[in-house]
Amino acid sequence: MKRNEKTSKLICEKILHNFNRNELNFQCQRWALAHGKCFVQRYFTEDDNSQNDSNVLSYPFTICPSPYPRSEYEKAHEIQHGINMFVQNLAFNIDLMDSVFKNLIECDPFIKRLRTIYDQIQQLPYKSVAETCIIRSDYMLQQMNMFAEGTKLRLIEINTIAVGLGAAAKLIHDWHKQFLKQILPELVSQLPENESYNLIIDTLFESWKVYNNSKAIILFVVPEHEFNIGDQMLIEKGLLSYENSLLVKHVTFVDIYRNCSLDSKGILYFGNFEVAFVYYRTGYDPKHFYNEDIWQAYIMLESSRAIKCPSLRYHLAGMKCFQLATNDEEFLEKLFHEHEEYTDDFRYVLEDMFTIDQAINDPVLQRRILDKPDSLYLKQSREGGGNVYCGSLLKEHINEIIMNKQSNRYFLMSRIYPPIYSSLIRSSRPNDNNEFISEKQISGELGVFGSLISRNGTVIFERIGGSLLRSKPAINVEGGIASGQGYIDSVFLV
Repeated sequence: MKRNEKTSKLICEKILHNFNRNELNFQCQRWALAHGKCFVQRYFTEDDNSQNDSNVLSYPFTICPSPYPRSEYEKAHEIQHGINMFVQNLAFNIDLMDSVFKNLIECDPFIKRLRTIYDQIQQLPYKSVAETCIIRSDYMLQQMNMFAEGTKLRLIEINTIAVGLGAAAKLIHDWHKQFLKQILPELVSQLPENESYNLIIDTLFESWKVYNNSKAIILFVVPEHEFNIGDQMLIEKGLLSYENSLLVKHVTFVDIYRNCSLDSKGILYFGNFEVAFVYYRTGYDPKHFYNEDIWQAYIMLESSRAIKCPSLRYHLAGMKCFQLATNDEEFLEKLFHEHEEYTDDFRYVLEDMFTIDQAINDPVLQRRILDKPDSLYLKQSREGGGNVYCGSLLKEHINEIIMNKQSNRYFLMSRIYPPIYSSLIRSSRPNDNNEFISEKQISGELGVFGSLISRNGTVIFERIGGSLLRSKPAINVEGGIASGQGYIDSVFLV
């Protein structure tokens, strides 16, 4: 057994030696309850789509942190400035974006509509006061040899809209620190500080201040059936700790359509309140825009002088098609100009990626899809969670994609085989044995945070720091927190 895997196994054994599962669950429950509404998610049943406050559960989480190689953790933070500049330079180079969109836009009505709205906004006689983006770069570790310790950092995606769980990540870090002090105090020094929460609230608060109207409010734009309420409540709590007179309203696109207005100078109002800042926690999936009223609400927000997080240009820059474009040296050179160090950073973390057309025309790739479909991921080219296929599902979907002439909407990526560790999980719901605590084999995905505020294309504020580790059962391709298949985790450095 490899060293890190052995360490995680020993930690689980020590915990179960010191606590029975009922005692352990009681400690976890008491800690979660101490944070009230800040570590919970709402759930919905088929019979009840209401936003009843009684329909809440704590997030699923790991009892203790997971081992993570220090060198790769530090490298992920070191290159986040380059990731920030990738997003910034791309967002303000519409011609370069269009060079990638040209093959995608005609087969993806969602991106086409967003791109059309962007052009409409550019014709307005006024501009947004500033533009904001919170970024989370997600990585997995590729195990270089199943019999060795060596791993390498692989970029999974760059997220620029509705980046979640940064606040919850700070809470789980605090829990792991508190719990390790009881059972393994010698490991506490290996827990890195987590600045994800501060990065988010500092960025939002600075954006509000840039608008320069202390009476103007902040809108959190959320889905109509929002599950991730705890993370958002914690962010609001942080904002109010900076300015207790600040008004934050959680609204849907329907609320905006019914209650917002825009004056001739581009000032946005929600009822009688001027709006300084709009924070999107929705709007990245076509399903969110289920009728024309929703689109009109979105256009009103984007047409205003209020600062948006993200603005439409930053949202577009987060599309996954640009991840595929980074395989092209010329694309990176155009993006980074004389900053070769950023290009080197991308080369360090990129995994092999292929277009569907390459797969159709390359006999080696065709054979790989037929014989080893588990060695590839099929991913969509635009933003949005899920929609990752592997194995037999990958073969089925590729055939559908080709038949429907949708090949530009997807791409292939070599599969990542991360290290697997033992961990104790505190689930949101009891299992068949009425237990909340279980031991599982898990693998993790590390998110590193960055943020930007720009005015007229010039960065006036930048932050880097903090992380979110989301772990999932090792047998799963995906592991959503909302579905209970994934767990909020944190790292101890080895």
